Amino acid sequence: MIAAANMIQRIQDVYRTEPELTRTITCATSIVEVNLALDILRDHVPQRTLAAALSLRAILTSIPCFPCTMCVDEEALARIAHLEKDRLAWKKSLAPDCDLIVMMAGNFCFDVIIQADETSLFITPTSADTDLIDPAAVDVFLGRPQVLEAVIDLLRDMGIPFNPKMYLSLEDWALDYAQQGLEDIRSLF
Repeated sequence: MIAAANMIQRIQDVYRTEPELTRTITCATSIVEVNLALDILRDHVPQRTLAAALSLRAILTSIPCFPCTMCVDEEALARIAHLEKDRLAWKKSLAPDCDLIVMMAGNFCFDVIIQADETSLFITPTSADTDLIDPAAVDVFLGRPQVLEAVIDLLRDMGIPFNPKMYLSLEDWALDYAQQGLEDIRSLF
């Protein structure tokens, strides 16, 4: 079990003071941008907090892009995940003002939507060339850790493999992404 709530709790202080840099670390497609954000924060944010932000990034990048195929059908998922039918969708209330909505048919999931504060947010980004995940969804995850945990539980209930790599240090991140970072820099010139 991934302790997403613990990770988010560690990140929340830096998110409150540096929301743009935190969003860059968690959802930018460019490794160069992520490394620049890390370098800016490195002097005044504990390394464990930055490693937690990178681990959160790994969790978010492990969420599949929708639509996708599930290993169960909609009836089984509704029963396993305790979803209730709501018109053409299935819904699970997470809090008085927050719901998780699943659009599916058979064993095909069209989308997972977070409805928070009367706003509907799609997890899959509208601009996949700049963001791995919708930054507004990241804001909800960082403000309400139970939402991310509910999404992770839902993915597991769908039978979708979900094994993100956790980072214990910035050096672990640097070793994993050194080659891709160099390729991103080369593409700029």
